[in-house]
Amino acid sequence: MGKGQSKSYDISTNPQKASHKRPKSSNQRESLLLSRNSTNIDDNTQLNNQPNGDKSPTEQKPDNRGDHSVETKKSDINGIADNNSNLESHEKQKDSETPVVTENNKQEVETLDSKGEPSEEVQVDSAKDSSESNSYNPKEESDQIDKALEDYIESQKREESKEKEDIITEESDLKEEVEESEQTVTVELSESKEEVPKEDNQIGEEEQKEDSETKPELKEDSDKVEVIIKTETEFQEEDIIKTETEFQEENIIKTGTEFQEEVQEVVVTTDQQEESDVKEAVEKEEVETETSPDTPRDTEDKPVVESETVQFNTVISLETTPPGSDRSPQEADTREGAVDFVEPQVDIVPPAEPVVPVEEPTLPESASLVSSELVVQVSSEVDIDMASVEAVVCEVDDLKDGEMREVDVGEGKALLVRENGQFYALGNKCTHYGAPLAKGALNNGRVRCPWHGACFNVKTGDIEDFPGLDSLPKFDVTVADGKVKVKGDKALLTSSKVQKSMCKQSADNQKSVLIVGGGPASVMCAETLRKEGFTGKITIATQERHLPYDRIKLSKAMDSSADAIVLRNADFYKTNGIDILNNKKATSVDSQAKIVKFEDESSLNYTSLVIATGGKPRQLPINGADFENVCLLRTPDDANKIAEAAKGKKVVIIGSSFIGMEVAAFLADKAESVSVVDIIKVPFQLVLGEKVGSVLQKLHEDQGVKFYFERGIKEFTGNDNRATEAVLSDDTKLPCDLAILGVGVVPATDFLKDSDITMTNRGFIPVDKNMKTNVDGIYAAGDIVEFPLFTAGDQQVNVQHWQMAHAHGKAAALGILEKNEDVKSVPFFWTMMYKKSIRYTGYGFGYDDIVVHGDLDAPNFTAFYTKGDEVVAVATLGTDPVAAQVAEIMYAGQKILKAEIQDSVDAVVEKFAKL
Repeated sequence: MGKGQSKSYDISTNPQKASHKRPKSSNQRESLLLSRNSTNIDDNTQLNNQPNGDKSPTEQKPDNRGDHSVETKKSDINGIADNNSNLESHEKQKDSETPVVTENNKQEVETLDSKGEPSEEVQVDSAKDSSESNSYNPKEESDQIDKALEDYIESQKREESKEKEDIITEESDLKEEVEESEQTVTVELSESKEEVPKEDNQIGEEEQKEDSETKPELKEDSDKVEVIIKTETEFQEEDIIKTETEFQEENIIKTGTEFQEEVQEVVVTTDQQEESDVKEAVEKEEVETETSPDTPRDTEDKPVVESETVQFNTVISLETTPPGSDRSPQEADTREGAVDFVEPQVDIVPPAEPVVPVEEPTLPESASLVSSELVVQVSSEVDIDMASVEAVVCEVDDLKDGEMREVDVGEGKALLVRENGQFYALGNKCTHYGAPLAKGALNNGRVRCPWHGACFNVKTGDIEDFPGLDSLPKFDVTVADGKVKVKGDKALLTSSKVQKSMCKQSADNQKSVLIVGGGPASVMCAETLRKEGFTGKITIATQERHLPYDRIKLSKAMDSSADAIVLRNADFYKTNGIDILNNKKATSVDSQAKIVKFEDESSLNYTSLVIATGGKPRQLPINGADFENVCLLRTPDDANKIAEAAKGKKVVIIGSSFIGMEVAAFLADKAESVSVVDIIKVPFQLVLGEKVGSVLQKLHEDQGVKFYFERGIKEFTGNDNRATEAVLSDDTKLPCDLAILGVGVVPATDFLKDSDITMTNRGFIPVDKNMKTNVDGIYAAGDIVEFPLFTAGDQQVNVQHWQMAHAHGKAAALGILEKNEDVKSVPFFWTMMYKKSIRYTGYGFGYDDIVVHGDLDAPNFTAFYTKGDEVVAVATLGTDPVAAQVAEIMYAGQKILKAEIQDSVDAVVEKFAKL
């Protein structure tokens, strides 16, 4: 964005000047929930984490996409307005919403952590960084795909039926021919017998002898004929059977192959613009239509519904010696406390049998079917050449150092990068949601995703920052005669997803790692342990009844089944020796005996313990909060229940932060009416500020959502255990068939209160840069921790982002393995509503001003959040890859000064280019 093309707004929002003291008694605090003073909440309400001295840095609402437990204290409830919880909670399960509470001139607002996760839609031009607007209708596309599949299957059935009829006809004809042949031979024999000389019953002795000699010959001839007939019949029958069998086998193979190829032709053609898996679940709500004022309208790749019966994605698993190891895999590690490493085996894992949907052949339009994955495990030095293709992609001089572009290789695509005179080729799409990496930020050997901030090494394809679990495939590059050639496997050129191989569990290793919680931190920790060579026992114990899933989809694709949004399927955990224990709610930890006890009275021993239980939704102590139609959003079951119950009903949402607003966006065209209640002035005010919040408010109002700001919820009234009205603090009564509370979360750590583990007065667990607690052998990760954030000068903070939980899980695993690697991840979150996506990076707590460039009405803008003379965070809409570039600048340890961005965004682009 050039100078003179952007407007600048200076928004004075000094959060630190706001006076938000907690009531001195619980009675006072309860009274705040039942009444509302006309005084408006100060615009300068502080964001997220509120440091509490040295030990209790930031108040935030955890939502570690994992387990939950912790009793909500009234003091916490009335502190719902604590800004502390906003910024850190943005993205993880949006279960952290601004609680709607009112207090006389003294209010606090806590914002529910919201890990919004938009599945974006972008259509990438081959070998060019350009795109054009695209109108995308997932429902229409889904219907077209379903119809195409039905037509194809029907045609296959007709062809198969016709082939079988032909075979039966052929068999019948052959049998008729055999019968005719038998009859012909019989007639010939009969005629032959009649020709034997018999003259008037007078046969001489010689004639009788001749006759007697002739009969055996005839008998012998008859036997031969019968044998010939039998042989010919058997041969024909066997040939028929063999022919039919071969036909059936060939037809099955052909049908399966052609079915897969044709479905891929129907589905994968679009799939090549977006990685599907559960991405379609969010895609209906998340089609990118953001436009820069001086550039053509951009659209992000749109994912496509995949059929469960077809295998599309090919994931290659590469085996390597554990990073940082200076010893061979065979050498034992004799260090005290070190774990054993066993060299991973080379396995070829065949694709799983196609899973045919039984009850639901298709998922709702906002969801997608889960496809099976072909996992091929090979040595990192082996060039997989199952079906390779090679192509000249450009001239050497077409790409300068520090540049990248998407190129065509056969029917697939690759990302071509030039760094320090060398060319590298790797998968072109982010493994998280399939964003086009060519539109991201390239810096010093790694490329950052423009949508959600995941980072990949351009030399190896390894994922280095998150979100996402998988790495990118890499391809061979050769340069000759001034031309650049790329060679790669056809499947990988369309899949863009590689799963690094993991070692196997060994009975010789008696060590065990117990991970309590079922979110991304837990899964990443377990996978990292196996990738790094840990052969001991790994157990993930979660109070959820489902496998670990993509929790941030709950508020965006509420009708998606749990199976459709799992992070890994059951076979993955079984194959890699990771035990998943469901319905396991921890009740205590004995760090001396190294035992964790659970609600079902069972217990587990551990050598190392990782606590990643996340948060649980905050409840309001008001009348009617326990009605059966007053809901919290925490699990897939909660989301499905709300989605179904809201159809054609009057919905009231309490809270206007990420959970509340994403739920409102999902229900806007499904419910009869949607009303949002909050004590602040605009949605997202505490995190994004009043100007940006007003933009998002208009988006909702254009879809019929009504807002009731600067007032709280007093009670729900109704009968038969169901709410019929929501009574606000100013006595406004809203008709209510269904209510959703999005008023924040609290850390699920109450089961640790009698343990030796240190916690803050708000239930968070302080850890170091390697996620270690104060107790040896015990680690903590995700929404429940306060950790040293390197971009904030190692200040202890609580950041509740989906992306950050991944980083915590990896750091904890490396700490257990004594391969300490400090957490160094720049906070990055996102939200998506009505096809508009906000990207946010940095740590904006305590910001005192906002400088906005662009057009807020379009909307298309970049908002810089400043504290003093320094930029501490940035939010963008339609200006990719600015957020990714800012994240890379922060990662490099450089500062962006307020004076540099006061007039335009150009300074960011220039600073990034110099990294």
